[in-house]
Amino acid sequence: MRRRARHLAGYAALGLAILAVLASAAPAAAQDAGVDITVSAVIPGRCGFSRIAPTPLRGVTPDLETAQTFSVSLPLDCNTPFAVGVRGEKGRLVNTTGAPDGSGYAFDKSYGVRLTLETSDGDVRSGRCLSDQIVAGGNCDFASDQPGRGLGSGSGIAAPGGVTLTIDWPDQSTLNQRLAAGDYSDTITLVVGARA
Repeated sequence: MRRRARHLAGYAALGLAILAVLASAAPAAAQDAGVDITVSAVIPGRCGFSRIAPTPLRGVTPDLETAQTFSVSLPLDCNTPFAVGVRGEKGRLVNTTGAPDGSGYAFDKSYGVRLTLETSDGDVRSGRCLSDQIVAGGNCDFASDQPGRGLGSGSGIAAPGGVTLTIDWPDQSTLNQRLAAGDYSDTITLVVGARA
């Protein structure tokens, strides 16, 4: 008999639970028929060079004696406004195979640099700076080795986009000295980052 009473009590409890669920599912007066669900997400900012591969120098010949202008283009992927900075190691093209020897020949040569940023809002162009203005402490507006500093993209992004570095130097006949024979070089570093 006890067993039967427990069994009936279990059915009664189950019946009450089902009634409670049904009562809560039934529409009540003055309840909303719709529910607003807010969905939000965050896309983190990203900015960097993309698909970097050796890029041929356009329009360059190896002769420092004649005037030259040439460009190097690199692809960018920045989903936020950005800036590109340029830093020159020596600030001049320096003869790496010889040193000043009193011969009257020059062993270095200044050059000019400009940047063009290809953005979603159109191209952003810098002015021209001389190579000695892009070294550490130089006064060129886009001289920087810090990501996010340098020539800014305005409100434009580069997804995709790019940066073009243009380098030029004058004809040696317009300068005071001829160049000594040898190999000349400087290292130019470009940095990109979300605008600081």
